Amino acid sequence: MRVLVTGWFSFDEVIATVGDDLGAEVVSGWLRELDVDHTVAWAPFLMRGPNWRELDPADFTHLVFVSGPISDTPLLRELTDAFAGATRWAVNVSVVSDAGRALFHQVWERDAPGVARPDLAMATTTPDVPVLAVAFAPPQEEYGDRSRAVEVRAAIEGWLGARAIPWFELTMDSFEKPHERFPLQVEALIRRADAVVSMRLHALVLGLAHGKPVIACDAIVGGAKVTAQAGALGWPLVVPGDQVDAHTLDAALEHALSGTLTDAIAGAQQRGAAANAQAREWLSRQLQG
Repeated sequence: MRVLVTGWFSFDEVIATVGDDLGAEVVSGWLRELDVDHTVAWAPFLMRGPNWRELDPADFTHLVFVSGPISDTPLLRELTDAFAGATRWAVNVSVVSDAGRALFHQVWERDAPGVARPDLAMATTTPDVPVLAVAFAPPQEEYGDRSRAVEVRAAIEGWLGARAIPWFELTMDSFEKPHERFPLQVEALIRRADAVVSMRLHALVLGLAHGKPVIACDAIVGGAKVTAQAGALGWPLVVPGDQVDAHTLDAALEHALSGTLTDAIAGAQQRGAAANAQAREWLSRQLQG
């Protein structure tokens, strides 16, 4: 027996979902446990494995299609026609039409008329990995040709994508049409991150205020307010804009998550509290004339 595992993740013509990928992972795990020889076919643009269109159907005794809707569509017809000589099963699928069901010898429905079962993704246990909150800066035209904000953002986004790092964007603007944005929204997100990557001064400040290690990326050649603020807080993890690349960010993230910056975070919080007290005293004196 040799099984080819397929799904909507096997086609260049459509974009599959993360749930489809997880379904393939679950079924592949079962086949490994059962010591069944199998191959997972991936869309060429994903570059994860072989393209089913380039495989010899005679090499496979079984075709398993995992997750998503099935109906008599041109793509499913092409796949099942190519593997007409194999035993064809569909697992964890939504049966949209009887014609789609007829393309397979056996079907384990996720849902169909009169049938509803939990999706296979409920049983997955992917590894827990750090989540980053990322604050990008705008072009910062006030710095003229010293600004590398566009290039730095592109480098950070490329690194996040290439490393498959879970992340979400911290948008710092106080209004995003049609709604206001409040500090409590941004701070709540920061508290749920494991670390912060920031091109912005206030994301650096708020990350440290909430006890999160921050990779501060100063996009201004020669350094500007991000570098100055890191210095004021005694924060060591600052990457100059002309050094922001995947290698440098890898090293910075390893440092940020190493647990060795606890004292630096506490020190930044203490400096911040002391500076607030000094500023309050200064304002009090001004008000008193």
